[in-house]
Amino acid sequence: MYTHTYYQRLFLWLLALFAFIVLFRLGAAPVYILDEAKNVQCAREMWENNTWVVPTFNGVLRTDKPALHYWFMHISFSFFGVGAWQARLFGALLGIGTIWISFYFVKRFSNASQAFFTALVLALSTHFIFEFRLAVPDPYLIFFTTLGVFAGFAYLQEKKTGWLLLAAASLALATLAKGPVALGLPGICLLLLVVLRKHWWVLKDARLLLAAVLYAAIAVPWYWLVHKATNGAFTQGFFFEHNLSRFSSEMEGHGGPFFITLMIVLVGLLPFMVNIVETVRRLWGKRLSDIVLLGVVVSVVYILFFTISSTKLPNYPMPCYPFAAILLGYMLHECMQKRAKWPMAVWWVLLVIAIALPIAGYIAIGLEPGVAGYKWLALGLAVLPICIILSMLAKRRGLEQQMKWLVLGYLLFNGFILGWAYPGLYSQNPVSQLLPTIQKGKNFLVAYKDFNPAFLFNSTNPGFRIQQFSDTVALKKYCETQQQQGVVYIISRTDKLGELNPKQFVEVDRKRDLFEIPTTVLLTWKPDSEN
Repeated sequence: MYTHTYYQRLFLWLLALFAFIVLFRLGAAPVYILDEAKNVQCAREMWENNTWVVPTFNGVLRTDKPALHYWFMHISFSFFGVGAWQARLFGALLGIGTIWISFYFVKRFSNASQAFFTALVLALSTHFIFEFRLAVPDPYLIFFTTLGVFAGFAYLQEKKTGWLLLAAASLALATLAKGPVALGLPGICLLLLVVLRKHWWVLKDARLLLAAVLYAAIAVPWYWLVHKATNGAFTQGFFFEHNLSRFSSEMEGHGGPFFITLMIVLVGLLPFMVNIVETVRRLWGKRLSDIVLLGVVVSVVYILFFTISSTKLPNYPMPCYPFAAILLGYMLHECMQKRAKWPMAVWWVLLVIAIALPIAGYIAIGLEPGVAGYKWLALGLAVLPICIILSMLAKRRGLEQQMKWLVLGYLLFNGFILGWAYPGLYSQNPVSQLLPTIQKGKNFLVAYKDFNPAFLFNSTNPGFRIQQFSDTVALKKYCETQQQQGVVYIISRTDKLGELNPKQFVEVDRKRDLFEIPTTVLLTWKPDSEN
């Protein structure tokens, strides 16, 4: 039987390996996918304008998100310059912090073994690692929500003022990362714990007023400043459109069946979530420890809330991952303590999934014209089924030996797919391929209606903005005005070509957005072709 000291040392090795994977070639993948491109460009514009209050994208107010992640990117740009890894740096560091926090609190309120396995669940999750390698608000939301909920739980257990104030400060920062949902859902979770464990003393605790004041002092000022600076436009756009509307109606085509949120969590916490049946069996009907009950409550609340929500995205339920990991960590701890073996059916399910990944990757890459020559990258995914087969062959040597092969397989898989395959594929994106043509000589770039936002951040020109036109009359007038000073390029999408006269707007090139439906088209203005 291993000691607590053993698991603490093992955790340090795990943390180091996770840190390596989450930071490995952090800037290798270009800023291209929609969410990253918009968030990073917004942070860049705030940095260029030396403002900390009003977020803009392409010079226009952006009401999609609050400012916390912009501030961190702003700081990174100031110290290290503008670039992809600089934009992602603080998010990656918060991923490391989230794993450390999860280990610390589970160890404090349970034991080092369960804490280690909780951290292991997160450290092997491809979805979890990938999210913390993106320059988006979710890493900040997940970190501060995790810290806030754990600190609130510690306050309920130990009645210490410090934990309460840490919870208030953390949830205030989470609110600055995502909005009111960052307070509402953790608040519901902690209130349910009060009811389930009958912590009625909390309702009479005068220190709650102090916590409320601290929360307001951190969370409210920026919202008030941006409200005043934009004459209420940010408040209207953010709170009513991007919060209430996302919950009550499907936005931007991000919907799905009611069970999709549960599927996201099940897939997102592979490989260990494949043992969900065994986890439920070990928890069912037992008097749960407080830390395990916390995991149950947070997981259920987040999954139910985003099941009801009309807009569904893979990142929405992710703040519950550290708490769902507590449940899986409990199952792993129990199995290791009792030297129990996993049913072979579990290993076969893992093997089928692992074999399907390189096959699906090979087919998907081959069907994408822009990266068909990179099909060989899918072969690197074969490391996962090989290691799972070795795990299955090690059955007679016990679960511990099987786990070593499984962990090795996922560490190699995550390192390869996130450090090499993803950057390699997305380096062939249409923006990177079309920008060199546009930036030769003295050219002008404008957009007709929709355009890929990655054009902005990937431009080499500081302060670069793209004038966007929504009607052909204004676009023609602009082209006629600028034609004597240089070549006018227009970017749009193929579904808008029917609105443009092909004799005046001549197609130069077109590139399909990688693994998406839209196709970016590059046009030039040819006045001599006009009838």
